[in-house]
Amino acid sequence: MPPGGPSAAHARLLNAAGRWAVHGGAQLPLLVWPATDAVAAHAAADRAARSRGQLIQVVSRADAAWVEGRDIQPFTEAFESALHRAAPQSAAKARRLRTEADKLEAFCLVVRAASVAMDQAAFAEVGRAASKALRARFGGGSITSVFAWLAGPAGQQALESVLTGEVELAGALSTRQVAEAMQLARQAESLREKG
Repeated sequence: MPPGGPSAAHARLLNAAGRWAVHGGAQLPLLVWPATDAVAAHAAADRAARSRGQLIQVVSRADAAWVEGRDIQPFTEAFESALHRAAPQSAAKARRLRTEADKLEAFCLVVRAASVAMDQAAFAEVGRAASKALRARFGGGSITSVFAWLAGPAGQQALESVLTGEVELAGALSTRQVAEAMQLARQAESLREKG
């Protein structure tokens, strides 16, 4: 785990593709070492830190729901390259993931701003500012479409790409802040649909 990581629920761990992820998945399981082999885990962290030029910490974490080969992958020499660098992605995939992650972060910023609006006038001002910013950056959008996108399958897929380490967040928000904003968006959409 890189230093200064967030809370345990959103700690970023190394996956089999050499990317930092919150959780593993079938295509990108987290790399693990047996608790009885802490020496090997620390040695791997040292190799990764030297290669990547950053401090990397070993953490102890277990989850009864983890399935080997799906969520986690025991480290072997075959995964040595993951310690040193992330596996390359196709240019098209990297572009698509970057666009979706940028949209995810921008939309979460809108939700966070809307969530602290003290009254209807402040909320309307957030909506106007959001529409202007979204038009400039993404060619259009409204506060309503932001909430709907985040609460829907496209937003969930973008978040999953971040959580599994396919793409990194590039802005000021942490993974935890993005997850909290998405929860707010889902709650707001649920209320809107009921009302």
